[in-house]
Amino acid sequence: MKKGYMVLMTIVVEALLLWAVSRILGWNFIDIVFLGGILIFGIKWLFSLYIHQENNEFNAHIKGYTGQKAGGVGPFEFHMTAIDAGLLLFILGSFLITFGAYFSYFI
Repeated sequence: MKKGYMVLMTIVVEALLLWAVSRILGWNFIDIVFLGGILIFGIKWLFSLYIHQENNEFNAHIKGYTGQKAGGVGPFEFHMTAIDAGLLLFILGSFLITFGAYFSYFI
């Protein structure tokens, strides 16, 4: 149940953030929602990748300079959390809403 609330709150916070950005820029919310959702997910994913890479570098430096095993170097693995699920559900929902709003242009 707690994860469901985290997913719901992620969707609500992301929608409010993108709504505020659309008001600041003076654009329609529907124009920014899909690409903004992808951008936020990409930033979160790249931040996780960066942290993992920095930890690998630190462990390699410790091993190289002192010979002590500090934790090892491993590949990046993406783990799905409640926040990630909320971000992905927001992207899916925003794609469907955007596609529905601009469906007449696709035909």
